[in-house]
Order: sequence, then structure tokens, then C-alpha cells
Amino acid sequence: MAERQKLAIIGAGLMGRHHLAVALANPEIEVVGVADPVAASRAKVASLGVPTFADHRELLDRTAPDGALVATPNAFHAPIAIDCIQRGIPTLVEKPLADTLPAARAVLAAQQQQDVPVLVGHHRRHNPLLQAARAHIAEGGLGRICAVSATWLRRKPDEYFNDAWKRDHASGGGVILINAVHDFDTLRMLCGDIEAICATTSNAVRGYDVEDTAAIVARFKSGTLATLTVSDTVVAPWCWEMTAREDPRFATVPENSYLLCGTQASLAIPTLERWSNLPNGGRDASFTRQRLYYVAADSMTLQMAHFLRVMRGEEPPAITAEDGLRTAAATLAVSESVKTGGWVDVDALAAL
Repeated sequence: MAERQKLAIIGAGLMGRHHLAVALANPEIEVVGVADPVAASRAKVASLGVPTFADHRELLDRTAPDGALVATPNAFHAPIAIDCIQRGIPTLVEKPLADTLPAARAVLAAQQQQDVPVLVGHHRRHNPLLQAARAHIAEGGLGRICAVSATWLRRKPDEYFNDAWKRDHASGGGVILINAVHDFDTLRMLCGDIEAICATTSNAVRGYDVEDTAAIVARFKSGTLATLTVSDTVVAPWCWEMTAREDPRFATVPENSYLLCGTQASLAIPTLERWSNLPNGGRDASFTRQRLYYVAADSMTLQMAHFLRVMRGEEPPAITAEDGLRTAAATLAVSESVKTGGWVDVDALAAL
């Protein structure tokens, strides 16, 4: 076996502990410490026998890790990632890359200046289910994708918002930046880069500073048009977490959260049902339905294995800092569109 890689984890909240469990299960990784300023969070990690630190800089300087994983609240992603990059440490940054575009651009600039690999934690891209869908699309299996219907609809429990940052835009909270950012990245993976966004949001149900519902239209550079309907306050199962069987913390239902509609066929995701009735088309209801094949695997485990290879210099990051910036720009274009009341150019917003 190759020498174990030393990993430092920054952030011991829900996602940080999830990453920790995945890392501890990998025999090629040694977790040298976890940093979190909250004593109660450190205590949960210390009970597992893992060294803890109140300050992430002390963790990095004392342990000299081969890689660092940033899983803090959104507003801290960029400054902590830059601390890691400036120390020459390969870094996995949880999504979003940053909660503002200036901060995301600062991470990309630091990465380019230091030439340190940065992997952005859009873990769905590692899922064999989505990789099978992308391969089928790339092979022309749907023809030209013209329209996409996407949803992220479920109800978060009231106690979810006990963490104040989740109720505050300035801290990177809100269903768009916490959840829909994944959907933006998934749509970019399947349909290419997003050209422009037009959106409206509402906080009428909970009344927090952040939105609880949004209706979004996205225009892709390919010409594809997509709608994304989002709400974390509705009783519904039509979101990735409850349909994809990816996260064991969620009950699952045999439904879909994406419909990709093309000139040759259409594809429902995550069931991977492909519908076609060519050459007749038109009003003919004699559709052929087939299900694409894939071998299921845990995307978080696959992401960690990939990051291990990134740390060793065996392969480049699959989701780069520039990818993270592009997805963040599309996501943050929602709030910009709400302010302006119109379409927002994503590249101009990202200043790419």
C-alpha cells in the first residue's frame, strides 16, 4: 500500500462530520486533525479519538497535512481555502466555492498564483448515475436538448434553522446557495455552461432574511432553456436527495427531479428512464421506454478517493476552482436578477 496521506478537516458541523466518517473509512488516509471554533462540535470529533483544534491555522501549521478539506459555513469557505492554498496544501472546498463572487474570484486567483490543486465539493458529479446520463447525452442519445424541467422541492424541519447563519443572506444562507447550487452544477454537468439567468424569489412562508421559494429560468450557451423550481417549505418529494438514493439520511421515493427533453428522446433523472417514439413522433403515444444502466456507488466515497489521488499528484481535480466560480456565478445570478428584475449575464457577473 502507498504511504497514507495526511488529511486535515476544517469544520466539524454536519457536513464536516460526514466527510470525517468517509475519510476514516479510507485506509489510505490519516486524519491528522479537525478544526472548529465551537467547543461542542470539537467534543463530538474528540470522542472518535481524532485530534481537535480551535483554530484552523494551528491545525495546518502543526500537522503539515498533505491535503485539507474545508466544510465550514458558506461565508468561511473562501478565506479558509486561501489560507490552505497559500501554504501549498491541496484543498477540497465544500460547495459553494464562496458565498460571494469577489470571494470566489479571490480563491481562483490564489489557486492560479500558487499553482495548488483545488477540488470543489460538488460531489454529485462523481455519482455513476449522473456520469451515465452525461455519457448518454454526449453520445447523442437525446439529440439536441431543447428544454429542461428541474425541481428542488421538500420541507426542511424548523430545527434546521436553529443555526443562525442559515437564516442570513450575509452569512451565505438560503435554499439557493445551500441547496440549489448543487442543481445548477448538475445542470452545467449535463447541459454545458449557463449563459443567463432570470429569477424571482419569496420568503413569504418563513419570513426569514433568506428566500424559501424561487422560480428560475436559465438559458444555456447551447440554446437549451431550463426552469428550476425551488422551495424548502413545501411538503413534496421532488428533489435530488429524496429521489436519487444517494444519501441514507433521506427517505427515498421512485420519482424524478430532472426532465431533459431532446429532439431524439427525453431522459428522466434519477430514474434514468429514456423515452422515445421516433420515427413517428407527433401525437403517437407508442413510446419506447428504456432505463440506462449504471453501477451504483457512494458519491462522497468516490469524491474522497479522487481527492486522495489529487493529493498524490496522480490526477488533476475533476471540478476545478474555475468550475466552482462558474457554478457560483450562475447561482448568485438569482439574487442579482431579483434585484434588477431582469436577465443577468453569467459570464459578465463572474468577470470571466
